[in-house]
Amino acid sequence: MQLNKLSLALATSMLLTTSLHAQEAAGANAATGSAIGGVSTSVVVAVVAGVAVLAAASSGSSGAAAVTANESAGSAATTAAAAATQSTTAATQATAALTSVSTLIAGTTQTQIALQTQSDAVTAAISTATAATAAATLAASNLATASAATLSGVVNSLGTTICAAATSCTKSELAALSSTAAVTAKTAAENALAVNTLLTEFRAALVAANIAVPTAFDTALAAAQTAALASQTAANSTIANYNATLVTLGITGTTIDASTGTTGTSGTTGT
Repeated sequence: MQLNKLSLALATSMLLTTSLHAQEAAGANAATGSAIGGVSTSVVVAVVAGVAVLAAASSGSSGAAAVTANESAGSAATTAAAAATQSTTAATQATAALTSVSTLIAGTTQTQIALQTQSDAVTAAISTATAATAAATLAASNLATASAATLSGVVNSLGTTICAAATSCTKSELAALSSTAAVTAKTAAENALAVNTLLTEFRAALVAANIAVPTAFDTALAAAQTAALASQTAANSTIANYNATLVTLGITGTTIDASTGTTGTSGTTGT
């Protein structure tokens, strides 16, 4: 099956930096603030900047290394899809939590208006998270298809299309798709955590306003927290598999340390 022509991961990088601009650089496994799901700090997005290098780099020979690259890229596709799925669950549960208190905050008092404003902020964050999830899902699907294709040593130097051939992908194309999957999975996970933070703050505001928080709210919040952390774990695995794909392809590119957020450059082992 021929893959659709797609833009490279630069647009994804813009999405990530827009949604995470206020966060300091650290890994996806950084402290989440509390058991109720503070936003973790973002992985440095220089991974996408490396795509231009990846697209122009010389690739190594096929054979065992190519098979390993296919496998690591396939694993990245699986974990990226998992990150997107868990992010979707987190958003769904957050919506359920808001619904459970919608009638309790309806009104025109100053307190009710303030609570509604916070609720609206959570809703907006859920919308952003949903968009990030869609991007991660698409990237995971594209990578899954590419990881099953035959790899060639030909490099697309322009880097403007992905898997332009009908039945095969170049090694640089696979690397670029892996990069996109890693970045979008990270975006989905970070946005899920952001929803949790706002939802937790909203709960605190409900308590401060002497509004009894329904059991349904706390149940949904707990489920959202669990899903968001699972999304973060899956995103970390996607990053690790992306890094492994670069190594097995023998392509120079920007790698990410998911635990610290630091970046490095993989060596070129191919010719």
